[in-house]
Amino acid sequence: MSTPTVLNLDSGCPALWYSRCPVPTTSGIAQHYRWLHRAFAERGVELQSLRASADARVREAHYNHAHPDMFREGGNVPPIWARSSGQDTLVVGITWVDERQVLLVRDDSPLREPSDLQGRRLGLPKHHTRNVDIARTAHLRGLLTALELAEVPREAVAFVDIEGGEFDLRETGQAGAGGDRADLLAALLEGRVDAIYAKGASSVALQAKHGLRALLDINAHPDPLVRVNAGTPRPITVNRDLVQRAPELVSQYLAVLLTTADWAREHRDAAVLALAEETASSPESILQGYGESFHLHLRPALSDTYRQGLALQKDFLLREGFLPGDFDVASWIDPAPLAAAEALAGELGWLFRDAR
Repeated sequence: MSTPTVLNLDSGCPALWYSRCPVPTTSGIAQHYRWLHRAFAERGVELQSLRASADARVREAHYNHAHPDMFREGGNVPPIWARSSGQDTLVVGITWVDERQVLLVRDDSPLREPSDLQGRRLGLPKHHTRNVDIARTAHLRGLLTALELAEVPREAVAFVDIEGGEFDLRETGQAGAGGDRADLLAALLEGRVDAIYAKGASSVALQAKHGLRALLDINAHPDPLVRVNAGTPRPITVNRDLVQRAPELVSQYLAVLLTTADWAREHRDAAVLALAEETASSPESILQGYGESFHLHLRPALSDTYRQGLALQKDFLLREGFLPGDFDVASWIDPAPLAAAEALAGELGWLFRDAR
């Protein structure tokens, strides 16, 4: 890998990097319509996607946050793990778009109620990765939450490891983009496990394509903190030194996200189209997987509930042995860039003049 160049504000065209998960993110919509790129071009700054790099180790920064001068919005497991591993990052905003979280069984399964999970085999992915096993954390938490809601003791079920390889997140449409659930699905269809966890738009597609049945919908629970998992809440993270060296650029990035979220509230259909491409799914799956009103919840914030959800997720990952060490979530969050972004947001209306 070529050595990354740290942002030089005095150079002719300094570069910033961004990444986002293939889920509903404000960054995903803003980059889809090129609003982020246009806003930074006005400042003479080039914005580049980590996921579009030809270098696998550059793309890997989506998971380990090792690339300089990068923004990331998406699932909370990699940034929590990266911070625990020593990466000096800050949370400058949080979004929370609830996603469908279900336990899926075959249609011919004898399981009819969540309590029927007693004595059953639950599929749990296990990836060989240099970084944190994101899928394993998400599936374990989903399965444990389901067991708790069903009042089935953890020790009353058998977790069956389903082996998988390294993660490599690329831009939608590139070879190797997205995750691979084939092994986990095969284990369910072949009867090697009795139930698996699935979430978001992909859970809708899996259920429809393979005639599966949802035994339990975790997302139906009214308490948002019960629904916490790898995808909720989603922190927006950035390297601390970038906040120190170029706070105005960090606030500019956040200001574009704020105005994009406000735009999406009034333009749900256009937001759906952008996110369908972001997630390599259909508009129908977006609405089924994330709810009819997902577009009302894209705005970055730092509310008490968002902060609490992030802290609970860190505690879970630490308790289950996924983190190398502990850290204080409260001191990881810096509200100053988002506060400055609120003041800038009103100046960015020109970005949306040609928007649908």
